[in-house]
Amino acid sequence: MENEITVRVTSDFATLEKELEKHKFTVMDNFELDDIYMIDNNVDLSQLSNLEILQKCILIRDIVGIKKELLYKSKKYAPNGDIIEQSKVECPVDDIQKAKAFMEAINYKTLFEIYSKCIAYANNKSELVVQIVNDDYILIEQENNAERVKRTYNSIEDVKEDLNSYDLPIDKSDYFVKKAEIELKKVLKR
Repeated sequence: MENEITVRVTSDFATLEKELEKHKFTVMDNFELDDIYMIDNNVDLSQLSNLEILQKCILIRDIVGIKKELLYKSKKYAPNGDIIEQSKVECPVDDIQKAKAFMEAINYKTLFEIYSKCIAYANNKSELVVQIVNDDYILIEQENNAERVKRTYNSIEDVKEDLNSYDLPIDKSDYFVKKAEIELKKVLKR
């Protein structure tokens, strides 16, 4: 099981980047993440909550130039929507379009797609990933296991405390922003 926090950035990217530099964060990696969320055609979306719908999705994920996979994410939520724990099952694939055709052949449809430009940052004690999602909004994700700086947090509260120590331009009212739920709400509104 892994856990992480995800917060929404309240500034533009240039402002965030200056703040990260001020705290000695440097770019460790850049990558693009393309996710296609697919769901069984027989699922009645009107009968489920947003989180229940997302629990039924299979992702076709392309970490561009790194790996392609089918992905199922399992998450347990607190009554307020905070993520208590999460895990994932991954199945490597060679071709995203063939994976999509396979899922369609077994009666799945595309619900929505998410494109994220991801920039991994680290300093001497922390690491985080900035995600520019669908060129629309910016998120920061920080996991409980920081491999680059060899740090494991004892609790999710420790992760929050670490991120807050930098006083970055973030919305501190929600530490469990779900980009999939943001995109799902747009689809359901249509």
